[in-house]
Amino acid sequence: MKEKITDKKWFIYALVPLCALCWGFSYLGITVTLKSLEPIQLLAMRWTVSALIFLILAACRIIKVQYKGKDIKLVLTVGILQPCIYSIFETVGVKLTTTSESSIFIATIPLVVLIIGSLILHKKNSKRTILAIVMAFAGVVICVAFSPNFSLGGKGLGYLILFCAVLTGAFYTYSSSKAAEQFDAIEVTFSISVMGGIFFNCVSFAMGYGFSGYRACLTDMKLLAGVLFLGICCSCLCYLIFNFVLGKLPTAIGTNLVTNSTTAVGVISGCAFAGDPFGWYTVAGVALTITGVCLSSLGNKELADSSPVAGDEVNTDMMKAK
Repeated sequence: MKEKITDKKWFIYALVPLCALCWGFSYLGITVTLKSLEPIQLLAMRWTVSALIFLILAACRIIKVQYKGKDIKLVLTVGILQPCIYSIFETVGVKLTTTSESSIFIATIPLVVLIIGSLILHKKNSKRTILAIVMAFAGVVICVAFSPNFSLGGKGLGYLILFCAVLTGAFYTYSSSKAAEQFDAIEVTFSISVMGGIFFNCVSFAMGYGFSGYRACLTDMKLLAGVLFLGICCSCLCYLIFNFVLGKLPTAIGTNLVTNSTTAVGVISGCAFAGDPFGWYTVAGVALTITGVCLSSLGNKELADSSPVAGDEVNTDMMKAK
């Protein structure tokens, strides 16, 4: 049987730069749009755009979603973790910190995936893995602590919220990888988009914002462009790619590929366009973080073992990626 193009390794890896480019600039997009919107308004509009796209495509039968006979709890868990919980932490965290700081914090998700896998699945980590974890977190500390704007009193809450985003993101990758055993990437992304649209609009209306965010977009083309970018590229396209990659590769490896690239783009965009501080600490911090993440995956069999599925199921995922 002829191998599908979507099963070819080169195709899987070719999608990563596109996802990284969009997600890397998402930190900048969030920073810009939050100047006119409250976090919950932005989340409601962003996920509404993504949900509408998928609903229209499904209604026109351009895409097909089939949930009958499958464990719906899997996609519900994924949807609750992302976007309902993670997006709140990420958006508020970005607002309370800076673009580059946020992107570097998010870069530690693959390492947290390894740690959780070790604690839950009782997998032993090599000295190489431990070194990688220390290097990556040292990079975060250097980039944040030596920044001219660093202040525990001013940004401590922001850092804590970003840490919560990292934990949620790690659990999301496990859940998405597990859901990929029964659902394809389109079905998973369709679910989280619709759940996100419904959840955040309900919260937004409950907080009294109503349609104010939508009205603001109609009078501000720059704001509208930012919301559409976040909704179409970052919520719709990127999560479709990410869920696809997680379904084809072991969890930690897939997360490493996407997050690693996203970090570099996020820091560069923040320093180049958002006026984030830049200095030796930025270069050293990014270098250490990315080196640590790369070191944790290059030639390390433990990454495959850290996948949320065990034994034969991990091997199945790896065969899919070949």
